[in-house]
Amino acid sequence: MKDLLLVMVVSVAVLTVGCSKEHEDLPTSFIYDPPSVPLDFEVTGGNHQAVLNWDYPSEEIGGIEEFRVYYYFEAYGIVELAGTTNATNYTDTQLVGNLRYCYRVSAVDTTGLEGYRTEAVCAFVGTSD
Repeated sequence: MKDLLLVMVVSVAVLTVGCSKEHEDLPTSFIYDPPSVPLDFEVTGGNHQAVLNWDYPSEEIGGIEEFRVYYYFEAYGIVELAGTTNATNYTDTQLVGNLRYCYRVSAVDTTGLEGYRTEAVCAFVGTSD
């Protein structure tokens, strides 16, 4: 019990020491204010393509540099950049047919700060072959 109390006291002391003198003029907190998540995200599969559409709050769209579209490989939990767009839609073409494709989208503001991604939305991409 005495050892546990000693560990607790040392832990509290370490937490209250703070930054060194060298860093005392730096801000003590960091505010993360990312762009909003795109809304009403949907994916429609077509013939060797997927068409993605989403909405974005009109009062915030002026501060957005681009939207990033990601492939989401749900079996592995891997996210990979598919492309970027300045519009609230994206068409992914020349896809292999008869497969399910999943996507996520995020907004990037004019300072380069990327917001949170949408939840994954998937669609079956067909083929006319």
